Amino acid sequence: MNKKTIIAIVILAAILAGGGFLMWQNSKAVVKDLNATLPDGVRVVKSMFGNEYKVVNKIDGYEFTVPKEWEGIEEIYYTPKESLEIYSVATLEIIGRIGLNRFASINSFSDKKEQLSPLNLAEREFETFQLEGDFQQETVGRINTVKTQENTNLNGMYVYFFEETQTTYAITNASEDYIRQMILTGKW
Repeated sequence: MNKKTIIAIVILAAILAGGGFLMWQNSKAVVKDLNATLPDGVRVVKSMFGNEYKVVNKIDGYEFTVPKEWEGIEEIYYTPKESLEIYSVATLEIIGRIGLNRFASINSFSDKKEQLSPLNLAEREFETFQLEGDFQQETVGRINTVKTQENTNLNGMYVYFFEETQTTYAITNASEDYIRQMILTGKW
């Protein structure tokens, strides 16, 4: 190779590296304000290319991709694990940037003092909070869920309960499709 070709390749590589660094910095800046209110171990991550947002929760041991239709996250809140009578529960609430059905809640139930299946936990939670719903079994990907729609107090929201690695999760959203997306794209 001649000297001009080598210089051109070096310059092109430097430009690409610089552009990649700027894209990486931009993706971090977009989520900086969201992450400022979250505890260590819970983070929103934006892909460098495209508009994909993930929530990574190392405290409660899960991560999932936010529905693309929301075009990101407007607000996110985390309530640390609270010990209750028969289990501990931590809550993550998300509000997407745009669209209908852009609110979701993820509860993770752990440290259970009783052997509670997702169905038992769902029935107990609905009784405790005076909610109403008919429970049905549904497999989403490889995960067996118990789902219901609560029309009395939660304005038709769907709730899916499922268990992975000794933790029971409950995802609430007005769209079954969004809940299924979160389950399918998640690591639970």
